[in-house]
Amino acid sequence: MILRVAASLTFTAPEHESNAHFTTRPDNHWLRHRIEFLERMKCVVAALGDLICLGCFVLVSSSGRPLAADPLPSEPPVFTSSNHLLDLLVIAEPSTITLGDRHPVAWVFEMCRTAVARHDNCPRDSRTFAPYGGIRLQLYPGDHLRMRLINRLPPVPADAIYAHGGDSMMNGMLSANPVNIHTHGLIVAPRKASAADRTYGDYVYVMGYPAGKLPPMVSPDETATDQPIQYDIYIPPHHPSGIYWFHPHVHGLNINQLSEGLSGIITIGHVTDYVSAPSGSSFPERYLILKDMQVMGNSQVLDQEDSAFCAPYDLAYVQRNGYCQGRNTSGGDGDFRLPLASLHKGPHGTAGADYTGGLWFFTINGDVYPQFPAPSGSGELWRFVNAGASRTYDLVLRDDQTKAPIPFQVVSLNGAALAPPAGTTAVGLRPATANTVDAIPCPGSTTRSFSTQPLCATHLVLFPSARAEIWVPPQSHSATLLTEMVSTGPAGDRWPQANLAHIAAAQPASVARASLLDLRPVAEPMLSDQDALEASGRASSAGIQGGPRLEDARLLGHWQSNGANGSVPAEQECAALPEGHRRRIFFGVPASNPNAYGLGYEEVDANEQPVPGTFRDIAPYDPSVISVCLPLGPGNTPVTEEWELINVSGEAHNFHMHQTRFYVLPQNAPQGDAGQLMDNVPLPNGGATCNGTVAAWRSGRCRVSTVVVRIPFSEAGDFVYHCHIGEHQDSGMMAHIRVIPFR
Repeated sequence: MILRVAASLTFTAPEHESNAHFTTRPDNHWLRHRIEFLERMKCVVAALGDLICLGCFVLVSSSGRPLAADPLPSEPPVFTSSNHLLDLLVIAEPSTITLGDRHPVAWVFEMCRTAVARHDNCPRDSRTFAPYGGIRLQLYPGDHLRMRLINRLPPVPADAIYAHGGDSMMNGMLSANPVNIHTHGLIVAPRKASAADRTYGDYVYVMGYPAGKLPPMVSPDETATDQPIQYDIYIPPHHPSGIYWFHPHVHGLNINQLSEGLSGIITIGHVTDYVSAPSGSSFPERYLILKDMQVMGNSQVLDQEDSAFCAPYDLAYVQRNGYCQGRNTSGGDGDFRLPLASLHKGPHGTAGADYTGGLWFFTINGDVYPQFPAPSGSGELWRFVNAGASRTYDLVLRDDQTKAPIPFQVVSLNGAALAPPAGTTAVGLRPATANTVDAIPCPGSTTRSFSTQPLCATHLVLFPSARAEIWVPPQSHSATLLTEMVSTGPAGDRWPQANLAHIAAAQPASVARASLLDLRPVAEPMLSDQDALEASGRASSAGIQGGPRLEDARLLGHWQSNGANGSVPAEQECAALPEGHRRRIFFGVPASNPNAYGLGYEEVDANEQPVPGTFRDIAPYDPSVISVCLPLGPGNTPVTEEWELINVSGEAHNFHMHQTRFYVLPQNAPQGDAGQLMDNVPLPNGGATCNGTVAAWRSGRCRVSTVVVRIPFSEAGDFVYHCHIGEHQDSGMMAHIRVIPFR
């Protein structure tokens, strides 16, 4: 994720694009603008048949009917834990939804409390929720999350390319549409079921199939079942508060299942755990779950998303309110990495795909172009989650009258509160957050004192899986929440521009003077289970308000026994990373398949020299290969490693690590100066000279900024690290990591 300030808000915006290291390079400006001009000319021809008149300034559907804004936006329904327990029946199933004039079949998580379920079915009343937009799970440190997952999904569609490829075993594993659940960003145990305990933690190597649909064989180290999967996930009593989310994590179907809608959000604790209003009063919160879906004229969903589905920009004087129109890419500007052309052929068998008549919807909480009131009083906290599979958003809040961007305060990124020391300059903030924030002066920040430095911006770029919280000031004018076009590099994608929501003007009497929130630094130590248990006991004994309380005997028992990493079986021995050494991870293209993605590896010594015998060239994911293995410290205490992330391809990637969070280190940072804890970070691309190979990087042809992260590992078990762009992950940009107990 990055935040940046616009130099221009027109659709040409050359300076605006070149400010981001994820976009096309500035020396390609002339060519890029030439392409943009041709794009718009193609759009004019394609769209004339669908427009009633250009003077109407209304974007219409393929049927000729305008798609109106939804006057009543939805808020995600909420299930809240009680007495440290949230026990749910979760059913993955198809559901017909309405998006504009289309009625596609989405895939949703239907949920109800286990106590009201009967025979693995939820009651058909107000106790059951199954929205496409997503459900929110409200949990607290020390909670126990139980989920009984049942798969009632249909077989995968024809465009799920990794279920219909050249690997017969992969085809057999994926064709029945297996599903599981990953709690993204939570620092919880990746526990595998055993003979003594048949339940799972946050374990992504189990796949749940519809009853009677087990495949004939599965990959080594993966588990298949056609019975309900019982998850028992224990939230550590020291777990940081913030916004997280949940989604399936079946390799090869990530892009398909997320595009169809299978996801929701998790909130731990309260925002007030790290944020205070100026008067100490409560403040309103709004949840905005971003999901997108490509739907053809017959309501068929294209869940193997193509970024070329729409032109990158809208027509002059025509608004893309909540969606953009599909186009014919057979002229040569489609996504040739995907065999989509065979499913949606252009005329006369030309290259590219024909999406004419299709619509690409961009929804908020499942609504197409909703309308909601502007913040009133002193402001409102907006909590964003990009729950889409692959697309990146460049969010802007634009004043409808002045056309100027509206500044907002950035409260958190990826579950980490942004609370730098008071007086920190914008120059000092950029390296501390891996260049993810371009700060502007916060209005009113000099009129009062803050315990930490407030950060403000006018752009918010969210890569897939990213979350952010922003404080939006009160507005006397109506405004538009929109996404600008985002280019992820010369070999990457151009994610299209569109309006996402209309914000109605507040009544003048309800608009108070804008204020800023005061953020408190949050200590986020990676404690061992025993330390966490003792800290919880001290907090409970002292009666600390808001402190974690483990009054439930089952939770106490878990943290005293099962929670100890020593109970995790160590199936292999491995050595700790030598002091001063770091791991180097390459993100690029396998030599064996230029249309795929993969990861490479080597160990680097204290002199920045590769350790002989450790290099592994870029290769696609193989779940049976343990790419990284490390032991915890004495007494199963956390172990911290440094990793250097190098993107040798011509497009951006988004690094995510399961079961922990990491510090993004500034360049040449002094010991301990590690910025903010994150769970994903975008990796810049080096431009057209980076062809995806390590050789290009070693030769100096591929010059790209590296990202160094400091990772505190505290949970033993098997999990993964990967790029969180759906197409990249499914195509192999993922690796298996194993953390073993101390021996």
